Amino acid sequence: MVTVNPNATYQEIRLRKDPHKGKEKSAPYREYRRKWEEYPQKQIVGEFPIHLDIETTNACNARCVICPHQHMRRPVERMDDALFGRIVDECAAWRCREIHLHNFGEPLLDKRLEERVRYAKEKGIAKVKIFSNGSLLTAERARGLIEAGLDEIKISFDGATREEFEAIRRPLQFDRVVGNVEHLVKVRDELGARMKIGVACCSTTDRQATMETLAKRVDDFSFGKIHNWASEGQPAGRTGIRKPCARLWRTFTVLASGDIALCCLDYDGQHVLGRLDGATTIREIFDSPAYREVRRQHRQARQAEIALCAQCSKAFL
Repeated sequence: MVTVNPNATYQEIRLRKDPHKGKEKSAPYREYRRKWEEYPQKQIVGEFPIHLDIETTNACNARCVICPHQHMRRPVERMDDALFGRIVDECAAWRCREIHLHNFGEPLLDKRLEERVRYAKEKGIAKVKIFSNGSLLTAERARGLIEAGLDEIKISFDGATREEFEAIRRPLQFDRVVGNVEHLVKVRDELGARMKIGVACCSTTDRQATMETLAKRVDDFSFGKIHNWASEGQPAGRTGIRKPCARLWRTFTVLASGDIALCCLDYDGQHVLGRLDGATTIREIFDSPAYREVRRQHRQARQAEIALCAQCSKAFL
């Protein structure tokens, strides 16, 4: 068993052979990774975002104590099908390699999620991924996502015991989530699919024990430090000048409404950089005056002038 570092800011642990092993040797993947590392470091604005977070719904069936979803003031909605189609079509046209069909909600509450995954794969998107709390991952939906071509799913899971899990991830049931993950792995293996199944954890008293709960079932575990969701008050203990946030050069966050949020931590859409209204494109917004100004403020260490960035405890670069 791999030993978990209890103090690591971020640690990813491989538990089983990567079902996508070999892809990292391909030229498109190497180019993707080059841009991922180089663009933020050299502050290069590409022709198109390297990666998109597409919020197909901002509804959630959980009330986790580590999440401010209950304080969200924007309307709960599902992304319009036509809008989703336009987003994927533009991503495909620009050969965007990776999209995530989640942001600030439980993606399995979107009844058309499987259709959306299938559409993205048919359009040639190399990697389609979701984060889920796992509670709605029924046998039918597990098979549907696998058959649609989903490349990766991460289950958000916190708690070394049933009691701790259910205290953090209210009102989810520990046994149901564990059972759903076990069934997903079983169906994936029976179908011979290459979908990667992992677990993401950010709040637990015993990381080692938490990992051992599902270690024999999933492909990997990732552990990160809990953050303050940008707007949840001044983080304690932060000193010095922060470096520019890598997300401004890497990613693009589309809310269910079509608004473009500053980043994935802007759960209430407080800082909108544009809107995909059918007349404006992703490419235009990514290199718009609003986006350029935020990047300029970060380069000049003026993050304090941006309300969300001034409060954010999460460093990406």
